[in-house]
Amino acid sequence: MFCVFTGIRAADPAPKTDESGWILPDAKNGTGWHLRLKDARAEAAKDDKPILILFTGPDWSSASKKFESSILRSKEYVASIRPSVVGLYIQHFVKTDAPEEQVSANQSLRKSLSVPAVYPCTVILASDGKKVLGIIPGVPDKKEYLQQISKLTGIKLTE
Repeated sequence: MFCVFTGIRAADPAPKTDESGWILPDAKNGTGWHLRLKDARAEAAKDDKPILILFTGPDWSSASKKFESSILRSKEYVASIRPSVVGLYIQHFVKTDAPEEQVSANQSLRKSLSVPAVYPCTVILASDGKKVLGIIPGVPDKKEYLQQISKLTGIKLTE
């Protein structure tokens, strides 16, 4: 089991993937995705925004698919949360192989953040990219999720 680091901007089109489901490492594909945590940290520090990390299993977890379609693509999320965070999307594939160095890096990140083995799972980091502000496991109700993000980050929700 392993993860792949990429960042997602929820309002953007779905990322381009190859036939196996891997997100293609094309930072210029219009999604604004980061390919590495260090890039997300750099943007967060520069723009003074928290990092929203989504641990997800898009090739096997129906809960992850539901979360992405019902919350990340919602107009409420796109209007309030997305412009105020730096997104990092971490894929945990079961059916696809990954480079060993990426597997190791992802396992280290997951362990360092004390992320539970629940998919999906959202982790909010401060703009320094190190301090964990909160962890939201599973698929909460959309309104509850948005309120939790707002409480953790201070982001004002638009009605």
